Amino acid sequence: MRKSLTSFKYARNWSITCRRVRSLQSRCTNNPWHGKATIVHHLHYRRSLLRRILGMFLLHFPVASVSGYEIPGWDCVGVCSRCHENYYGRSSSRTSVHYHQVWVQKGGLNNHQTWIKATSLRIKFCFLALTRI
Repeated sequence: MRKSLTSFKYARNWSITCRRVRSLQSRCTNNPWHGKATIVHHLHYRRSLLRRILGMFLLHFPVASVSGYEIPGWDCVGVCSRCHENYYGRSSSRTSVHYHQVWVQKGGLNNHQTWIKATSLRIKFCFLALTRI
């Protein structure tokens, strides 16, 4: 059977990354008034070119998996289930991080937030983590 081009797997240490995200900042990054974050959301799946090159020197060759070297607050953030509303990679809710105007759906490891939304989420994450709101 032929493997789907959109399938990929999370790195073995994904649960550790999720715990780190929640310990640094436990509220919904997209809308802190929603309360506690229940899902850790990737802003992008594929490692940047620089990280892929550095990873090769560390013998972590690029494969069809999420990197495993995510930086909490930069590569992934915590959001509530309402803000992570997702139906096959899309959402009709404007508040969702999967809303079609802020989430680029190209399939598999090519899915990512738009630059402006990713920057907004990174700033919010840092602000909330520093102020511990």
